[in-house]
Amino acid sequence: MGARDARARPTFSRVRGGLRIGRHFFTRRGLTLASTSGDAPRGVVDAMSALANPGMDVAHAHADVQVFFTDTASLELFIRSAWRFPFSVVWLFARPFFRLIGQFALPANEATIETVVQRLDTTADGRDDARAIIRTYKGSDVTMQAVAYATWKRGEKRFMSAAFPLPFCQLTGILRLDPAAEGEGDDAGVTLTSERKDEDDAGVYLVVGSLAVRTPFGERFSMWPATSSVVAKEAHERPSATIIGVHEQTFLGVRVVTHHYWFTRCVRGAPSRTGS
Repeated sequence: MGARDARARPTFSRVRGGLRIGRHFFTRRGLTLASTSGDAPRGVVDAMSALANPGMDVAHAHADVQVFFTDTASLELFIRSAWRFPFSVVWLFARPFFRLIGQFALPANEATIETVVQRLDTTADGRDDARAIIRTYKGSDVTMQAVAYATWKRGEKRFMSAAFPLPFCQLTGILRLDPAAEGEGDDAGVTLTSERKDEDDAGVYLVVGSLAVRTPFGERFSMWPATSSVVAKEAHERPSATIIGVHEQTFLGVRVVTHHYWFTRCVRGAPSRTGS
């Protein structure tokens, strides 16, 4: 057995779901903490440096894109999903189940999503910088996702660690931040990916009890400032957007669904373009 085989696995959240997840899951489980205006988390991370790695100079990430990471609560999301056959048929029958449990209730077509960030008891979660992100369909109590976000570090590499509670288990994405393949300079974007690089920890894991297994699911989420020429067509479609994203989810390397994202800055509940 080599040195790599003996190294510690990533630290996963201790949170597991029950039969029902939903928007109040973390509060119902007593996992949230009261926050003052000074210590309440606003994003999936507090600073971009939490996701730095040798392949990504986070200081060069566009200011609008950085908002997705550090001020997630200020963004409203419009999502349009394109499911690939035959997965589209599978999802037609599976979606009511996920909607019932209140987790992974992804749109069949398109929707507007609101985001709430909650402070988590990091001792209970097991990760020092954990916080909850709740995404719900606008104007309803229907939950799209309830996620416990944190980070994971091995050596000089840092990763996003996104834990999705499911009945009696969790699905966790260990995602590395890379420069997006398209765009340079002011047009440049970033990509969160589960694709392994140099045998690193990136991947999507099923966690049951103390057992963690890497699954054949894959994630690739790229985003650009709406001013980037790479997404000029998409930005024209929704002029209020400040960030444009494309999120591909795969199984055994085969694309299952592509989500197109338009993020809009919201000020006091009203969408607003940065600087307006």
